[in-house]
Amino acid sequence: MKTVLAFAALLAGLTGAAHAQSFFYGVTLGNIQAVRDTNENVSTITGSLANQSSRAVNNVMLTFVLYDDQGREVGRVRDDDIGPLAPGQIKMIRAITPLQFAKVTALDIRAR
Repeated sequence: MKTVLAFAALLAGLTGAAHAQSFFYGVTLGNIQAVRDTNENVSTITGSLANQSSRAVNNVMLTFVLYDDQGREVGRVRDDDIGPLAPGQIKMIRAITPLQFAKVTALDIRAR
């Protein structure tokens, strides 16, 4: 039985919401949030990565693209220590960056 997961994304400083993003083989990313720690001068991007397929995923690398409030790309950050993901498993992801940004989107997921 496949469970359909619905995720809402909340980005720090933004009022809009995004839907879950499905990449390959039933891997879905959702609940994306970005929080700025002004004391440490870093932002932490978190979310949930779900394997909705019937096969295991051994290793995942996720790339986020960061944008300023004008929509210009200001950088990219990766979380490449994800896995393994068993069928139906959900893992929390986390990427940290010193870059300041207004919007974050997931660009790519690569898996083995």
